[in-house]
Amino acid sequence: MREVWRNRSKERIVSSALDVKSWLEAVPGVEEVGPARCPACGGASRPAGRGLGLWGHGLRERQQRGPLEAGGKAQTVVILERRYRCRGCGALIAVVPRGVLRGRHYSAGAIGLALALFGVVGLALADVRTRVSPWPVVGETARATWLTVRRWIRAIRERRLFTSVRATPPTWTARQIAERAAMTFDALAPPTLSGEIAARVFAGAARAS
Repeated sequence: MREVWRNRSKERIVSSALDVKSWLEAVPGVEEVGPARCPACGGASRPAGRGLGLWGHGLRERQQRGPLEAGGKAQTVVILERRYRCRGCGALIAVVPRGVLRGRHYSAGAIGLALALFGVVGLALADVRTRVSPWPVVGETARATWLTVRRWIRAIRERRLFTSVRATPPTWTARQIAERAAMTFDALAPPTLSGEIAARVFAGAARAS
């Protein structure tokens, strides 16, 4: 399990090894995905000779958008994140499937797929939206584009999203930044995964989240 946490009061986010698809098939139990240590204070979940350091703190709904796999249908799903409370420091810990991004409705895989379709395959943003967005109806002014992808690209440029992507020159276009991000995700994909680049980027983006 890879632990990821950022400051937001005392809440911490921990990424599980399970992907969203597996999580939806069967929500893991408290013992299955509980962190070994509190990501805030480092206290052990099961300290020797003492009571539990992390207590199960229920479930909370979290929305995710986009396809569950590279060639899948775009959809909106609701996952149940596992929550824990640290007895030592009082921090709240949310355990989520691999690829769930803090503050983003779209999964990391879905964002990676959109960037690959735009930056590598060369699709227009309107066509990218039909592959990645679960919303079939958009406003008249949005039919020819998809501003959400441009926001993701701006966040990557500003180092607010996918910081594993190397910084880009200020003169680079949005499509060039999308291509660099997609290539970064491609390199992070499991070496056993073959096939079209969209599948590799989808998997690699989840690892980069």
